[in-house]
Amino acid sequence: MRNDFARHGILNFVSPDFLPVQVLLVESTEFLSGLREILPAAKIAFLTAEPSPEIKKLCEKFRADLIDELPTAPKIFEIIIAEDVLTTGENFYAMLMAFNHLLKDSGFLLTQFYNVRFIGVLENLRRGKFFNNEQRLWAKADVVKLLDDAIYKEIHFLPGKRENFSAADWKNFGFENYNDDLTTKTWLVKACKCTAEVAALKEIFSPDVRADLSRLLHRIEYDLDAEENFLRLMELCDREGIFDEYLADFINQVVVHTAAKNFIKSRAENFGRMLNFDR
Repeated sequence: MRNDFARHGILNFVSPDFLPVQVLLVESTEFLSGLREILPAAKIAFLTAEPSPEIKKLCEKFRADLIDELPTAPKIFEIIIAEDVLTTGENFYAMLMAFNHLLKDSGFLLTQFYNVRFIGVLENLRRGKFFNNEQRLWAKADVVKLLDDAIYKEIHFLPGKRENFSAADWKNFGFENYNDDLTTKTWLVKACKCTAEVAALKEIFSPDVRADLSRLLHRIEYDLDAEENFLRLMELCDREGIFDEYLADFINQVVVHTAAKNFIKSRAENFGRMLNFDR
């Protein structure tokens, strides 16, 4: 049974965009219409193992390309929608890792799960009943840990389906009701490959430039010909147009030792560059 979810609620995470955004949609045809409305120029790949005539017709109608297996190349998609990966999918951890591999640095995964702390589940347990034959149940804390282990860096939740239960009795039993967790049957999830701050940094310059920048900063940080590598750092910034605010933010992300930050800042000041970053 798959009719319990607020099916289109998951698209609340998707902002309108008129660019040709790369999207992977796994199995769920009910999102095709909404996706095409929100992302009119999107390049949608629809993954299904059994492309029925109805699925083929819908994909043709909403300009989605049918595929029967995941691509192997990394960093293809901005958005992956796999609503059942946590509920009925097999090898869910391996699938989460595979989706991470396919996401661009600024990309995110959308999914959802049944809440084990939902009062309806707790009431059935109190009566000695537990219905879990078809869907896997999760607590939000466990989903956060799972996604963290699968190398997702930023996780957001929205309530899916809710029920009008009173949480008072369960709160008296010692159950916390943070964000109305007890009355939420399903949670919608947005799992970002990178934090928003890091994703923004990665979008400005090419991977090769960022790799050179990171390598020079780490050599300075660990005092490997620090003076010489600082000069190379300044040359790289001048050659590629890396501005001071970007460099300061990048340093905050990759350099962890205060002494190295102080060294870079003092040398930069001698060069007339004012780098403002937290020590």
